[in-house]
Parts: sequence; C-alpha cells; structure tokens
Amino acid sequence: MTNVLIVGGGVAGLVAAIQTAKAGISTVLLEKASLIGGRAMTREKNGFRFNLGPHALYRKGVLRQTLQEFGIPVHGSLPPTNGGFVIREGRMHTLPVGLTSLMTTSVMGLAAKFEFAKLQTSLKSIDVTSLDHVALSSWLQTNIRHEEVRDVMRMLVRVTTFTNDPDRQSAGAALAQLQLAVAGNVLYLDDGWQTIVDGLRRVAIDAGVRIEAGAAAALDRADGRSVHAVRLADGRSVRAAAVIIAGSPADVDALTGVTRFERELTPVRLATLDLALRTLPQPRRVVAFGADEATYFSVHSAAARLAPDGGALIHVSKYLRPDEHADRATEAELERVTDRMQPGWRDALNSKQFLPNLTVTHAELLASRGGIGGRPSVQLDAFDNVFIAGDWVGARGQLSDAAAASGREAGASVRRLFGAGYAPDLKVRPTSVAQPFRAAHIA
Repeated sequence: MTNVLIVGGGVAGLVAAIQTAKAGISTVLLEKASLIGGRAMTREKNGFRFNLGPHALYRKGVLRQTLQEFGIPVHGSLPPTNGGFVIREGRMHTLPVGLTSLMTTSVMGLAAKFEFAKLQTSLKSIDVTSLDHVALSSWLQTNIRHEEVRDVMRMLVRVTTFTNDPDRQSAGAALAQLQLAVAGNVLYLDDGWQTIVDGLRRVAIDAGVRIEAGAAAALDRADGRSVHAVRLADGRSVRAAAVIIAGSPADVDALTGVTRFERELTPVRLATLDLALRTLPQPRRVVAFGADEATYFSVHSAAARLAPDGGALIHVSKYLRPDEHADRATEAELERVTDRMQPGWRDALNSKQFLPNLTVTHAELLASRGGIGGRPSVQLDAFDNVFIAGDWVGARGQLSDAAAASGREAGASVRRLFGAGYAPDLKVRPTSVAQPFRAAHIA
C-alpha cells in the first residue's frame, strides 16, 4: 500500500514528495500531464529556451533555500542594471537603480527624487505585518507626496508581485515582496526553470518517490473524514493513508467535492509575448518597466544562458487587472513596446510565443483577506488525512516561494500524522468519488 499519494507534479508537489520520501514514507506522485513541472517547464526551440513567461528566482526566497537544502544547484546571474528604462507619459527615462541614475533620471523631479531616496532607505524597516489589511493604493496615498514616486512604487510592486490591482492588493504583502527583492535580488537561470524541475525530479526519484505522469485521478472517500485511495483513469485504485493535492483551487474543489476555493480566490494573470531573436538590434536596451502603464520588457538572455551565441530571448509582458482579458490587441500593444525598445526586431525574429492569459498565481493577496495570512491552510478542515499545497496555500512566501513553502509544510504535516501513529481503516468501502482531476500546474 502507498502511504502517501501526491496529486500534482509542479514545484509544490515535487517538494512535498521529497519531504515525505526522505522521512521513509512510501510516496507516489501523480501528474495528469505527460510531463511534470507545470508552469516551471521550459520549452526548447531552435536553441532558444522559452520559460512560460518571465521567471526569476529570489535569492533569499524559500524556493532557493529549499533547493540548497536538497543539494540542487542552480546557475544564473542577476538582472542587468545598465540599459534600463522607465516608460512614463509615453517617454523613456533612465531606470533609477543607484544614486547616480536617480539623480540624472528625468522620470521624477528633484523633490520627488529626495522622497524616493528616503523611501528606499526606510523600506527595509517598515513593519509590513501591520499593513496586511491596508490596500496598497491607500498606503501610497497616505505615505507618499509625489505622484511620480507613487507611479514608480506601483511599477516596482507590479514587477515583484505580478499584480496590477493597487486598490485591493495588500500593502503588507506588496511591501514584503519588495523587501525580499531589495535584500537579495533575483537570478535569471541558465537553461531556464526546467533545471529546477529536473533537479527536483532527480532528488525525488533518488529518495524513492514513484512518479506517474499522464495519470488522471479521483478521490475515493469513505464516510467520515478520511480518504483511503485515489482512483486512476485506467481503473486502478491506489490506496493511500494520506493524500496531498498540489493543484489549483479548481483541482482541489473537484477532487474533494467540499471546498469552494475557485469561487473565493482571485487569480493573478499576465499576458506575455516571448521573443527569440537571431540578433539584438539595440544591445544597450535590455529592460524597461512601465510606470503609468502596466508593461514589462526584459532581455533575459542578457543575464542567463537562454539563447544561442549572438541571439536574444526577450519577455514582453502586461500585468492584467482582475477584470481584464488579453487578446490580439494586447499582443499588438506588446509589439509596440518592443518597437520602442528594439526597432528592427521583426527582421531578426526566429520564433515567438504569445500567452494571453497566463495564471501567475492562483490567489491574489488581498487587503480584505489580510494578505498572506488570508490564504488557505495546508490542512483541509473536512479531512484528517488530506492536505493541499500550491502557490495559493499557506502563510509563507509568494509566487514560487509559496509553492515551495506550502509543499514543505504539507510534507511536514504528513510526517507528523504518521509520527502520531495515524492508521486509517483501509477496509472501509468507498462510497463516493469526486470529479476527475485536471492537470495541476504549479510554478
């Protein structure tokens, strides 16, 4: 009999599986898709490595710490600081990344520059937990005098959290992510985030995890608070003393039949145009952030090995409002940003991918829910032996750090369960089956 079954093969599921297997618990991981990794997968085409939109690994985040503890090396570089711009009121201004660039940039006036410099100095000392229930727009209005500085702060929050919803976003969560970025910056990874997936997969298999890709699943639940097995699409039933669902809110709802997470939570989405160029027309223009428009432009291959010699891999994105849906007009808007930054890019185009409504994280951190503290717990109230994990679960970390943190916590919860001598009655006949599992993609 399998002691613990993990449903979902993204970062959260892989981390949870490693946690339980290293404790000597028999572990099987199921992923409906043909490949594991979810949104952390990287696609190779003509020597270019396409992540699913822009990805960055926080150097002092939970995922980086977890990879180090598992002995998984990652290689990459910090994003370049030279060749950066802010786009505001239709004009390109020098990106203020240091004292010299701050004093010379035209994105804000002199008084605003002094206010921004003071804010940068005080950022790390802000008690963000006291601001969990405060909306970002409210905090900006109360604490910042100059609209130029507010624009730049909204810009930085979008870049670090991918969220474009200042009237509802938790100021505490937004500023916490800015603090994390300032404390350690990020890495763009050589060969893409597939290196993380491959590393986690290798460690999981070495720890004894059995991985089954292409395996749909449904819970077999007996009367009471326990799940005793997971039924596969081919008719097999895998018995388990505990289950971790590392999927989306909709996946958890469908599998358990008792939660309503998809209805309660607001996803954070991104439209991204990812471009592979044979050559970079303007080598000194590598990054641009929109201050009064929610756009992002970055030549990730300027820092990481993602393109053949002489080539360039570029991400051009728009942070979507909760009520906004991207279409062909959005793609054209992102092309115009590229025209501004890299005129002549079409003549150098090798290939591209446009992802109009990519889910970045399944739960926006809202002030009304108390920021990070308002996310669901890994323990489902309706069950004694079913846990959840993902970028929308648990009270630690954001984005992929949340996926890693909740995977660790779910794995630790199962370990405590077995340590307490948990032994469900596996002879109970299942009386109900939830809806079939859909692919769990956690980045």
